[in-house]
Amino acid sequence: MEKKRVFRMAITALLFALVAIPMVAVAGDAKNGEKLALGRPVANCVSCHHFPKIEFPSDIAPDLVEVMKGYAEKDRDTVRQWVYDARKFNPDTFMPPYGASKLLIFKGEEKLSAEEQKKLIDKRVDDIVEFLYSLKKK
Repeated sequence: MEKKRVFRMAITALLFALVAIPMVAVAGDAKNGEKLALGRPVANCVSCHHFPKIEFPSDIAPDLVEVMKGYAEKDRDTVRQWVYDARKFNPDTFMPPYGASKLLIFKGEEKLSAEEQKKLIDKRVDDIVEFLYSLKKK
C-alpha cells in the first residue's frame, strides 16, 4: 500500500514539473523584442524613451534602463501591462496601448483571425517585456 502511495506522489510531482516548468520557461524572445522596441516605425519606443547605444536618445519619457531596475521578476505581469495598455495605470498617459489597440499587428496580418492576431500581439508584447528585462543586465 505504501509503495502505491509513494508511486502516486512521484507521478504527481513529475506531472507538476512537466506542467510548471514550461509555464516558467515561456518567456519572450529578447532579440525580437529589441527589434520591436527600437525599430521604427514598429513599436518605436525610442521616440520617447532613452535606451543604451541609441544615437540621439529621447528624454520625453523615463529611461527604461533605470525604470527596469525597480522591477523584479515577480513584477513581470505589471511590466507586461505597461506595454500592453499603460492606461490601466494612468488613463492620461501618452504611451500607446500597443496590445489593446493592435499596434503590433503589421501590414498583411490584419487579415488573420482575431484569435491569431491576439496570439501575435501577446507574443510580441512578451518579446518586448523580455527585452526590457534584459536591460537590467546592462
